[in-house]
Amino acid sequence: MLSGRKILQKLGVPALVLASIALFVLSMPRFSFSGFAWFFCVPLAVWSLKRPAWKRWLPATWAFCYLSGVLILIWLSRLYPPLGWIAVFLLPVIYTAFPFAWFVALRKIFPLCTRERSVGFRVLCMLGLSGLWIVLEWVLTWFLTGFPWMPLGATQWNFPAVLSLCKFAGTPAASAMVVFFNLAVARYIWKQFVEMRRPCARASSADPISVCAAPLPKFFRSFCPEFYIALAPIFVSIVMFAYSCFNYENEAEKKFSFAAVQTNFDPMEKWDKTRFSENLDVLKTLTLAAPLLGDDKPQMTLLQAKSALAENAFSRDKNRVGNNAERSRERSLDFILWPEAAMPVLQLGDKENGYEEFLAGLSRAAKTPIVAGAIYAAKTPANPDGYYNSVHVIDPKFGLGENFAAKRHLVPFGEYVPLADILPLRKVVPVATDCLRGTSFEPLCVRSRKNSVLKLGVLVCYEDVFPELGRAVVNAGADTIAVVTNDAWYGEGSGAYQHMAHSVMQAVSLGVPVIRCGNAGWSGVISPIGQIYEMADARGSIYFRGVRRFDVYGKRDAEPTFYALHGDWLVLAGGAFFALALAASLRECKREKIRPASGVM
Repeated sequence: MLSGRKILQKLGVPALVLASIALFVLSMPRFSFSGFAWFFCVPLAVWSLKRPAWKRWLPATWAFCYLSGVLILIWLSRLYPPLGWIAVFLLPVIYTAFPFAWFVALRKIFPLCTRERSVGFRVLCMLGLSGLWIVLEWVLTWFLTGFPWMPLGATQWNFPAVLSLCKFAGTPAASAMVVFFNLAVARYIWKQFVEMRRPCARASSADPISVCAAPLPKFFRSFCPEFYIALAPIFVSIVMFAYSCFNYENEAEKKFSFAAVQTNFDPMEKWDKTRFSENLDVLKTLTLAAPLLGDDKPQMTLLQAKSALAENAFSRDKNRVGNNAERSRERSLDFILWPEAAMPVLQLGDKENGYEEFLAGLSRAAKTPIVAGAIYAAKTPANPDGYYNSVHVIDPKFGLGENFAAKRHLVPFGEYVPLADILPLRKVVPVATDCLRGTSFEPLCVRSRKNSVLKLGVLVCYEDVFPELGRAVVNAGADTIAVVTNDAWYGEGSGAYQHMAHSVMQAVSLGVPVIRCGNAGWSGVISPIGQIYEMADARGSIYFRGVRRFDVYGKRDAEPTFYALHGDWLVLAGGAFFALALAASLRECKREKIRPASGVM
C-alpha cells in the first residue's frame, strides 16, 4: 500500500491544478465569487518557485488553461446542439495558447524572485508578468476577428471599489492589479514557509532584509515588500471610489427615464413565421404598457401589462379619467428600448411589409419614442439580399428617423461566414445571406420629453466586449451607451451574466451610464461608478417576459475619462515592462548559471 506521503506526492500536482481551476471558474459570473480571482494563480505560482521540471509544468498548466476555458464557456452548449458542444471544446483549444504562454513565462521568470535578489528585481519581474497578461488579453481583442471574453479584470464587476483605476487604464488596470496580487501572495507564502526556514545562501546588499549576519527580529525577517506594494493600488482604488461616490451623489442629476422591453422569445421562435402574430402581440403589449409604469410600480410582467392595459382602457371608456389615469397618459418616459432584432421576420426598409407604419403607429399610441433593434434591408449591387443588424429611433411625431446605428463587429458563422468561398461552411442562424458591416460610430439622437437631445452610443450584441468600440462611440459624442442584445441563445446559464460583466467595465472605464436591453438575459442600468440596477422577477430571475422603467443619472457635461481619450496605453507599458523583466531575468540566469531542477513536484 502507498504511504500517506506518497499519495500526497501523487495527488500534489492535480490538486494544485484543480484548486486553481476552482478559484478561477468560481470567480466568474454567474458564481461571481470575485475575491477568488485574487488567489486563483497562487497554487501554481508557489509551485513554480520550486522550479518543477518542464515535462510536468507544461501539461499541468495547459490542463488548467483548457479545462478552465471549457467550464467558463459551457454556456455555448445551448447554441445549436451539437454545434454548441463542438464550440465548447474547440474554442478553448485555440484560446488556451494565450494564458498558456503566460504560464511558460511564469515558470521562466518567477523562480528568480527569491531573497537572494533585490526587491527592485523581484518587483520588475512581477510587473513584467502582469504586463504580459494584459498584453495577451489585448491580443484576444483582434486575434481571429477577436473574442476577448471575460478578461480577468471583469471578474470584479460586482466589486466596484477596486475598479476606480479603470477610468485611467480600462479593464487592463484591474487585470494587472489582480495578477500582481496573485504573484505577491505566492511570494509572501514562499518567504514565510520556505525562506524563513532556510539559512540565507548569501547576503544581498540590495536587499538588507536578506542579510543574515546580524540577527533581526522575526517581523523584519518576514517582511515581504512585494506584498505591500501589491496592496497599494488596491488601497488607492478604494479611496478613489469613496471620493467618486461622494462626488457622484452631490453632482449627478437625472438624465432621462426609459423602459426596457424584455420579450424573452426563444431565439429560434423569433424567426418562425408561424409564431409571428403571437410574438408581435407580446411586443406590442409590453410597449404600450411601458408608459403606465410609475415610481409605485416600476415593473410589469406580461400578464400584469395586459391587465393594466385593460384597466386603463376600461377607465377611459367609462369616462373615469382620474388623476392616476391622467398621469398614465402623460409622457413619463423619454423612450422605450427594444432588444436586438426584436422582430427579425420583418425587415425595416422594405416598404411592402408595413413594418415602418406599424412602428410609427405604436410610438404614437405610446406617446413615446421607441429605440428599436431591427433587421434593416440594405440592398446593394454586390449583395442584393444584404441587411444590417441595426438600431433605429421611431418618434411619435416624426416616425422612423433616417439615421440608424448598425453593428460593426459581426459574429463569425452567426452574421457572416469567414472563407465562405473556400470552405464548405454555413451560418448557424436561419438567414443565408451575410449581414453587412456598419461603419459609423455617430450616436443616435433621441428627442426627450423636455425637448433636449439624448445621444446614445449603440453597441449591438457582443460589441460591448470590445473596449475599443465603447471608446469609439463615446469619443464620437455619446453621453450614454445603449447595449441591445439577444442572450437567449445562451439559455439560462452563465452566458448572460458574463456578457453583462463587460458592460460594467465599459461604464466604469468610460465614465458614462450604460443601459441594456436583452431579448432574454440581463437588462438594466449601470452607473458610471459601477452601481448596478437590474430587471428581475419576483423570484430574482432575469429570465422572464416583462417591462421595467429605469431612471438614469449622471453628471451634466461630464468630461471624458483618461482611458476614453488615450485608450490602451497600459498595454503598451505592460509590454515594455515584460521586455525589461525578460531581459533582466535572462541576464540573471546567465550570470548565476541557474539550471532548472528536475524531478521536483
